Amino acid sequence: MQIYERSSFHFEKLTKDYFRRLGDEMSDKARFFTWYRGNTLMAFALCMVQDDDIYAEYIGLDYAFALDLHLYHTISRDVISWAMAHGYKRFRSSGLNYDPKLHMRHRLDPIDLYVRHVSPVANWIMQLALPWIVPVRYDATLRKFADYRRMW
Repeated sequence: MQIYERSSFHFEKLTKDYFRRLGDEMSDKARFFTWYRGNTLMAFALCMVQDDDIYAEYIGLDYAFALDLHLYHTISRDVISWAMAHGYKRFRSSGLNYDPKLHMRHRLDPIDLYVRHVSPVANWIMQLALPWIVPVRYDATLRKFADYRRMW
C-alpha cells in the first residue's frame, strides 16, 4: 500500500484478497517472495512463471527500510538469483520505474496496447493521434535504453 499511496500514477488498488486468490487459483504460476528484518516484513515481490521465463509483476516496500537498504535492487538480485537456481532463463520485469532497469541494463520488451472506439470516425482520429500521445514516447529515461528505437 505504501507504493500505491506514494505514487501519483494509479492503477487498480490490489487487495490482500487479490493476492490470496492469485496464490490459490494460480499456484502453479505464482511465486511470492518476502524479506524480513526480525519480525518486520520489509518487502515482498509477486512473480509469475511460464516456461523458461519469470515475470516480476508487483513489489511492496516498507519505506522505513526501502531507501536505506536499497530494497528495490535487493529484490531484483534475490529474485534473479532464485530464478537462475531454479532453471529459469529469462527475467522479465514489469513496466514503469524505468530508471533502475536502465542501470541494470535491461532491454525493452514491446507491449501492445489495443484501443478501439465504437465510432469509425473516432477510430480514424485515434489511429492518427495515438502514436503522438502515448506516454512512453515522452519518457526521457526510456529514450536512454539502447534498444528504444526498436520499439518504434
